Amino acid sequence: MKKIILSCFMFSSFISFSAMAELKVDLLNEKVTRIENDLSALQRKVYQTKEVPILLPAENNLPVVDGNLEDLYSRISAQDQVVKDLTAKMEQIEFNQKQLEERLNTMNADLDVRFNMLVNENKGSSLTASNSTKKNDKEAYDEAYNIMKKGDYKKAEEAFTLFMKEYPNSSLIGNANYWLGETYYARGLFEQAVGIFADGFTKYKKNSKAADNLLKLGLTMNKLNKKQEACTAFKSLATEFPKADNRLKDRAKAEAKKLQCK
Repeated sequence: MKKIILSCFMFSSFISFSAMAELKVDLLNEKVTRIENDLSALQRKVYQTKEVPILLPAENNLPVVDGNLEDLYSRISAQDQVVKDLTAKMEQIEFNQKQLEERLNTMNADLDVRFNMLVNENKGSSLTASNSTKKNDKEAYDEAYNIMKKGDYKKAEEAFTLFMKEYPNSSLIGNANYWLGETYYARGLFEQAVGIFADGFTKYKKNSKAADNLLKLGLTMNKLNKKQEACTAFKSLATEFPKADNRLKDRAKAEAKKLQCK
C-alpha cells in the first residue's frame, strides 16, 4: 500500500514538473514573439521601411524548440541587444534632428532681424518721400513735433533728423535740434543726447531753446555720472543766459544744490 502511494506521489510530481516546464516554455515563446514584433516596428521607424528582417546573429537565430530553455534565453538576449542598438540609433537621429532644428531657429531669427532692418529702411524712405512734398518748413516741423508729443520717440527722431537735413537754414532748426536731443533722452540714450544738446548750446546759441539745451546738457551729464561737467552746466546757465526764463534758472540752481556743486 505504501509503495502504491509513493508511486502515485512520484508520478504526480513528475506531471506537475512537466506542466510547469511547458508553461514556462510557452511564456518564453510568447515573450520572444512580442519582442520580435516590437523589434520589427522599431526597425521600421529607424530605417523607414515597410518590412525589415529581424537582425539577429546567425548562430542565435534558431527556431524555438519546446523544452530547450537555453535556446530561448539565447534568442531573447540577442534580440534585447539588437533593441538596444536600434534605440541608440534612434537617440542619435533625434539628437541630430534637434541640432538641425536649433540651427534653423537661429537662421530664422537672423532672417527676422534682417527683415525688420529692411522694413525700417523702407519706412525711412517713405518718410523721406512724404516730407519732400511738404510746402514749407513749418509744416514739416509741426509734423515731427506732433509725432514727438504722441510719444513715438523713434519715429520723431527720424522726422527731426530729416527736417534738419531738408531745412538747414530754417528758423526752426534750433528747436528741431533740441527736440531731437529729447528723443534720445526720453529713451535713456544719454551718450547720443549729450552730443545733440551740446550742439544746441554752441551752434544755436541765439535760439530760444539754447538755455534749455544747456540745462538738459547738465541733466544728461549727471545721468552719465559726470558730476563735474553737470555742475559746470548748471552753474553757467544764469551767466550765459541772464534773460532766460526764471523756471530754467531755478531748476539749474536746484540741480546744482542737489549735486552739492562748489
